[in-house]
Amino acid sequence: MSTHTPWRERLLGSLMGQLQLATYLAVFLGFTGASTAGLWLSQRSQFLSGEAELTASASSLETCLLAHNLLTAREGEAASQVHEAKAREIRQELRDHSSVRTTLWIEQSDGQLLLPTAGHLPNDPAMLHLAMAANPQRQEGSTRAISVGGQDYVTLLHRQYPSGLRLWSSAEITSVQRAQGEFLNWMIVIWGSCLVLSLAVVSHLVRRIIRPLQQLSDTSAQLTADTLTTEAVEIANAPVEVTQLARTYNDLVERLAESWNHQRQFVSAVSHELRTPLTIVQGYLHRTLKRGSNLDGVQRQGLGVAEEESLRMGRLINDLLDLSRGDSGQLQVSCKPVSMADTLQEAINLARTTTEREIQLELPDGNEGASLVALADGDRLRQVLLDLIENADKYSPEQAVIRVRLRRAGTKACVEVEDDGIGIPADELEHVFERFRRASNSSQRSGTGLGLSIVKLLVEAMEGEVSVRSELGRGSCFVVQLPLADPAQSIDAETSKP
Repeated sequence: MSTHTPWRERLLGSLMGQLQLATYLAVFLGFTGASTAGLWLSQRSQFLSGEAELTASASSLETCLLAHNLLTAREGEAASQVHEAKAREIRQELRDHSSVRTTLWIEQSDGQLLLPTAGHLPNDPAMLHLAMAANPQRQEGSTRAISVGGQDYVTLLHRQYPSGLRLWSSAEITSVQRAQGEFLNWMIVIWGSCLVLSLAVVSHLVRRIIRPLQQLSDTSAQLTADTLTTEAVEIANAPVEVTQLARTYNDLVERLAESWNHQRQFVSAVSHELRTPLTIVQGYLHRTLKRGSNLDGVQRQGLGVAEEESLRMGRLINDLLDLSRGDSGQLQVSCKPVSMADTLQEAINLARTTTEREIQLELPDGNEGASLVALADGDRLRQVLLDLIENADKYSPEQAVIRVRLRRAGTKACVEVEDDGIGIPADELEHVFERFRRASNSSQRSGTGLGLSIVKLLVEAMEGEVSVRSELGRGSCFVVQLPLADPAQSIDAETSKP
């Protein structure tokens, strides 16, 4: 399996990285293309300029030679030969039209060369022969570039005359090539500097463009049911598309908030409406079972099942009411100094009325257990403990023991409810306290997925914390931590008892 390096994830795994990469490539290709085209055009321009200079010199020479009838064979003179007197005139004209950089010469049909009259003008035989060798087909108007002894030249066969004479010209372009090299070096420096500057500007602009989207993403990540009415996004100095996206996001959040309010109102209203008739049904079933002496076994069993289901329904309605009150900020919790040992014992006694499983209570040695007094709501704390014990009983095998421990953890009273049940998968631990969330291995057991969310709601309302550690197949341990009461409050609580 291929692995992605962090730089590749940053570059290709985000919109900012992709924008930067695309812009970097566009800038690089643009600069490279423009520089290459500029260099090619510069070289071509210099080549054409040299060719034009050679053509102009050769044309001027040709005009003079034709004017003096030096390119045509005279009567009685072989076409392949040039009379010595005429040769001197031609050499003189070649000298007059040549320069330090430009050399003109005539090739006769027998291969002999007519060169400019010797003087201050240089004549390099190797260059002349190499220039002619570069154009073996003797194509007229064909310009070639050659290099001889570290010097660069441009050569041109201007024309081939009926007399068999060929007019050649060449120009030394070494200084031009050196200037071209310096130009290329400066172009590389300027190109590199402009590229770096452009990439820096592009990076800044991309980050500025992405910043509103990042702000929108951060706001979305912090969005919860409690912040639906407050998480409106305000983005200034953003592109029109991002501003429109922010407005659409705010409209969506507003619709979600409205829907969430309707849902809470519905749950609260339905729960309130169901409590009264359900209480009546529970009372009627209880009285019937207590006073129905004429009921047979089947009828009594059926009524018992109905009573148990009505009690379960009542707990579910109470849970929904607690959730609704918690969402609306109306959950009432009265925290007072509570003896943890006594509250745990009461909760265990109540749990034993609904299960035959052994429940062990482990208290600290000595008087520490009896002296642990926490700030909590006694009724809500018993509800929390009963829910945790019921949860442990539901997911533990038969004959397994549930252990309830009390200990002190710094400035907090710590209660642990441990079982030897099926455990919770490691990747699902962080979701066990969410509403209507159940572990994937608990599908065969009944439940609504509200119990642990109620536990978290009540514990946090008492300014405590709840956590869980679990190992799949070996059980779970839920830990509830509540703040300890001040010694003065503890004394007041003890002395206020009847």
